[in-house]
Amino acid sequence: MKIREKLPELVIESSMVVLAVVIALAVDEWRENQQQEELADRALQVVIAEIEANRTELENSLPANEALLERVAEAAQAGGLDADFDLTFEYSLLSSSGWETAQVTQATHFMPLEHVQRLATLYGLQELVERSQDRMLDFILDVGTLARDDPDQIPTLVRGSLTNAVGMSGILMDTYDRVLDEIEGEGSGS
Repeated sequence: MKIREKLPELVIESSMVVLAVVIALAVDEWRENQQQEELADRALQVVIAEIEANRTELENSLPANEALLERVAEAAQAGGLDADFDLTFEYSLLSSSGWETAQVTQATHFMPLEHVQRLATLYGLQELVERSQDRMLDFILDVGTLARDDPDQIPTLVRGSLTNAVGMSGILMDTYDRVLDEIEGEGSGS
């Protein structure tokens, strides 16, 4: 008989405990979502700053490389490179640490999908530009060997590698601008 008398009270107490647990779980989930959104926002700001720095680095080196390309083209038309021809290539040191950190911390999971897609494409292109720069440097280091083998081909070969590196750098600069405009235009918040 006592259990029947206490049953309504037990049901109310049990319901209150369940309700308290559900509220605690909801608050915890809300707090975790807030932290994830803050992480994604901070990561996106770091990536945006990195892209702006990379763009500046590329912008600073591109004019010297374009001038080198013009000099190489003129030398090719004139019949070859002189022994004292300056083949100084301005290498752009581009960073991807902000993007890589955003991926490792899984901050990209909480960014808008459109941002992640644009950034992945941009950093893929950036990697291609870095590889084209590496190939250009390797080529310059091998010019001595090429000069012994076929000196008449050096201007043509230099021009081809340099055209590729300069062209891809220009495309990357345009991509930096477009992606920054799109992300900033949509708001960087997640």
